[in-house]
Amino acid sequence: MKRLRRSMLFLPGGNARYFEKALASEADGLIIDIEDAVAVDRKADVRQWIKNVLLEQDFGGKEKSVRINALDTEFGFDDIATIVEGKPDSLLVPKVMSPHDILLADKAISRAEQRAGLPPGTVEVLALVEIPEAIESAVSIARAHPRLTGLLFGAGDLTRETHGVVTESRVELFYPMNRILYAARIAGIDALDSPFFNVRDAEGTEREALQAARLGYDGKAAIHPAQIEPINRVFTPSADQIEYCVRVIDAYRQSEQEGKGATTVDGRIVEMPAVETAARVLGIAERAGVLDETRKQNLARARAALASWESARGR
Repeated sequence: MKRLRRSMLFLPGGNARYFEKALASEADGLIIDIEDAVAVDRKADVRQWIKNVLLEQDFGGKEKSVRINALDTEFGFDDIATIVEGKPDSLLVPKVMSPHDILLADKAISRAEQRAGLPPGTVEVLALVEIPEAIESAVSIARAHPRLTGLLFGAGDLTRETHGVVTESRVELFYPMNRILYAARIAGIDALDSPFFNVRDAEGTEREALQAARLGYDGKAAIHPAQIEPINRVFTPSADQIEYCVRVIDAYRQSEQEGKGATTVDGRIVEMPAVETAARVLGIAERAGVLDETRKQNLARARAALASWESARGR
């Protein structure tokens, strides 16, 4: 995970009031929406508004993303041509069906980058996986192009397509959620969960975030600033998690110094894969700003050990 994407907040394009509220939130990224949130007769004007906002506003380190219109509409490629001039960090491509859609987006973005004088690959792509064809093609989509850095699950549209109903347990969504997660892990990119659509139910937001985090997701989208706090809390390593990871790294380091290949912490076997997990968790904590200097040193030691291990394995 190159970026911190615990929380990605959707907001309607063209609405300055919502933009100010989103900017004041603690979201890791903002997704300005020009697809579902903008009427057909306003898309051209809002497209220009988005470009200007991207160029003129300080996002305070938040990822600047835009959900464009689908590429099979009359708006998608015009969105890319204009919005790339605003230097977004990423574009969220909806209604992705196959790797072909990612390749089409890449070609259009490459042309727009060249016209804007941006280095190739400046603008990343996120794929919105929200139709059955995409679920079944998730791995090939995830591997389609290096510009693609994340898959975002679109539960609302998928449920409409399948004629299903989503219950509190979300058991109906386990198959697509796991397909998306495995595809992201195979490709080495982020997996982001769908928003929770009841903005007044803070417990529901946290429940779904916990479910996604336990599956292995990197973060969750939101549709209201009030959802950001529980999402960030769930996807940020706790003090106990950080402390355990530090102990894992220290224990393995001591074990290596004693010429042993493995050790235990709290009765659990600690080998190099456990160090890898500990380093990943501490890396998230570091990007989230909750890692003190002493623990950063533990992280540095873990990364050094991992580099040595990977070198020894010939990777």
